[in-house]
Order: sequence, then C-alpha cells, then structure tokens
Amino acid sequence: MELILRPIFKSDIEKVVKCENDYFHNFTTYEKIIDDINNPLYQYYVLVGEDIYGYVFVMIDEDKAQINSLVVLEKYRNRGYGKLMLNALLSRLKEMKVQEITLEVRPSNNFALKLYNRFGFKQVAIRKNYYNNGEDAFLMYKNLGS
Repeated sequence: MELILRPIFKSDIEKVVKCENDYFHNFTTYEKIIDDINNPLYQYYVLVGEDIYGYVFVMIDEDKAQINSLVVLEKYRNRGYGKLMLNALLSRLKEMKVQEITLEVRPSNNFALKLYNRFGFKQVAIRKNYYNNGEDAFLMYKNLGS
C-alpha cells in the first residue's frame, strides 16, 4: 500500500479536529481549520493510504516555516509514519524555497525528539510554561537552505 502526504480535504477535517483535541487539548473546531486552510500562510497535509495515518499543520511565511502540529494517529505509531511524513514535508518545503524551519516539542516527548534530531533539528531555546499543563517546550530549528 502506497502512502502519500497530500493537502487536507474537507472530508478529513473531523478526524484532524478530534486528534488535535485528544492529543493537544487545543479544543480546535471544524470552523477554525476551515479558516486556517483559507489562510494562504497555513497548510495542512494528511498522510493517507487506506486511512488517514497522520497529519501536519505548518505555517509558511516567505522563506520560513513553523510546524505547528505533526501527529501520527495513536494506533499507527512506531511504524515509521512520522519519519515518512517529515521527510515528505521537508522535501515539499525545499521545493517551495523555504530556508528555515522551527517547531516546539515537549521535552517529555522522547519519540518526537528522537525523530527531529535524526532530521537535523537542533534545540535553540526553551519556552517556559508553553503548554496548557505548564510543561516547557523546546524550540527546535533546522536550516533547509542551500
């Protein structure tokens, strides 16, 4: 089965809303994601095959990007889908001439930290009390430029 990272369809939004609310407790809504996908700075992609395996939400402003969410659905974790998604996203961003990319990640999220480190992201700062539960965030940075 071939998996592809493609732009989100309206039919995908309910699953993404559920994941955002379950995993991040962001209490996002269908309407919020519709607003986001109508904003030229925001892009959502879903990893699809027979199902939606994950998604990524990224903001792109000229030659800089910020990954706001990169999620592999819980039942599909530890199968390499995060690596597949991140690799496809970085390739797409390079094609778009993005030079720099940042993201925040929980220090307790060892799987994500390992993935981002494997792709060359470096911790450049700590954002104190960043998450709803008071947990800090590591600000990670990667230069994609030539």
